[in-house]
Amino acid sequence: DLCPETAERTRYMIGIIILNYITWADTERCVRSIWETESGKEFPYHIYIVDNASPDPAPPSLQRLCTRDGVTWIQSEKNLGYAAGNNLGIRRAVEDGCDCILITNSDVCFTESCISRMAAYLQNHPEVGIVGPKILDAEGRLQKSCLCRRTGLKEKYLVRTRLNLFFRRQYRTYFGLDRDYDRTFRAYAVLGCCFMISPQCVKDVFPFDEGTFLYEEEYIVGIRMEQAGYETHYVPECVIRHLHGSSTGEVKPFAYLCETNSEIYYCRKYLKAAKWQIIPLYIYRLLKYDIKCLCSREFREYRREFRGRAGLR
Repeated sequence: DLCPETAERTRYMIGIIILNYITWADTERCVRSIWETESGKEFPYHIYIVDNASPDPAPPSLQRLCTRDGVTWIQSEKNLGYAAGNNLGIRRAVEDGCDCILITNSDVCFTESCISRMAAYLQNHPEVGIVGPKILDAEGRLQKSCLCRRTGLKEKYLVRTRLNLFFRRQYRTYFGLDRDYDRTFRAYAVLGCCFMISPQCVKDVFPFDEGTFLYEEEYIVGIRMEQAGYETHYVPECVIRHLHGSSTGEVKPFAYLCETNSEIYYCRKYLKAAKWQIIPLYIYRLLKYDIKCLCSREFREYRREFRGRAGLR
């Protein structure tokens, strides 16, 4: 089912969207990994690099790379975030006649035939709208990251907060830690760092909801996939390396603000949660921010802005 030769004679054209924001070296490495692992004979592809208004210009090596056939540079006038930034690439790829859409972070490197295997799987499984690969970190360790059920309010409180220390079974089943990640299985959603969308699913489910700047996109896509009647599959024969996926670096204050606001947006729009249902979760995020302030000067300096921009309105 994964061999490109088993797919139908009409081959998908793949639009590969790489979102860049001051990650020039990662983006160049990602593009080169595609060239090194995909001949384009099984499934032709076109690469779209979307720059989210990086403050510094691209280095000469990347500028030269973008002049080659099969690569299109899309410049955003401002940083639009994950959803809206990727939407720029999706719309352009669809206009250019691409069928499948591959969304990938710039810090991803592809292994041999990973992209064509994902396309072949979609072509041979019409009920599947999204396929996600096996994810390895920079040291080659497996990253178990599929979401195996819908993220409702119960999951928000019991799994996505430190209450997960007391609800370990729910935590394990939610992230699929009880699954065999060497076998294909159906997931509710896959990690947003890399996944491929079937042609019909692109039309029915996408573009991304631009109500979030960063975070919660997987939850939203999962619900929209469910509503549209598509399945999401994890396919371990398709392998990527997520170079910064295992980073233990502290989350930046702005990213924490985005996470907090995106969570409120998701709960309100997709879970139809009332304000009183969200308030305890919001208080938890505020307290967590204050704890981070105890250890980080950067968080302390950003505290006033965080309090002014985060919240229930």
